[in-house]
Amino acid sequence: MRFATALIKVVMGVAGVIILDALCGVDLGIVSWAIVATPFLMVALASSISLGLGMDRMLFEKFSQPITGDNLKNRDEIVTHLKQGDASPVSTSSMY
Repeated sequence: MRFATALIKVVMGVAGVIILDALCGVDLGIVSWAIVATPFLMVALASSISLGLGMDRMLFEKFSQPITGDNLKNRDEIVTHLKQGDASPVSTSSMY
C-alpha cells in the first residue's frame, strides 16, 4: 500500500512538472509562477490573519489551564473534544 501511495505521488509530481514546463514553453511563465507562489502566499496570509487576531493566545489560554478538581467542567470539555475524533492520534502503528 505504501508503494502505491508513493507511486501516485511521483506520478502527480511529474505531471505537475510537465504542466509547468508546458506553460513556460508557450510563454505563460507568469501563470506557472502564480501556480507555484499561490500556496505560499495563502499560508502567509492565513498566518498573518491568525496572529493578528490573537488566535495563538486564545488557544494557548484555553488549553494551558491545569486540570484540577476546580475545573472539572473544563476537563470534561477537553476530553469530550478529544473523544470526538478531532485530534489526530499520536501513532497509527499498533506496534510500539
